[in-house]
Amino acid sequence: MIDTIRKKLNPDRFPNMSGMMAAIVGYFLDESYTEPEIVELCVTIDNCVLARVAGDCGCNQFIGAYTDLERNWRNLLSVGGLTPEEMVHCIDLLQTKMQRV
Repeated sequence: MIDTIRKKLNPDRFPNMSGMMAAIVGYFLDESYTEPEIVELCVTIDNCVLARVAGDCGCNQFIGAYTDLERNWRNLLSVGGLTPEEMVHCIDLLQTKMQRV
């Protein structure tokens, strides 16, 4: 299933996708779509999302509000042509691959 999701959500299919969103998609799907790639995402106590990029020693990149990331992720899933089962899997990725700090 994950290979199908990777094809459907590949940033090459979405020409207006930002580099940051492509990096986030890559992180969730264990793919490297950007350089540097995101290797960790965490959510702070005040619901801000921070990223650690490859080669960095901590989550030093501010991504934005968790609610914005969640909305953008769900919007991508809705236009990606995913099956209901794939959609559930991707929502689970959002919740399991982000550490709370």
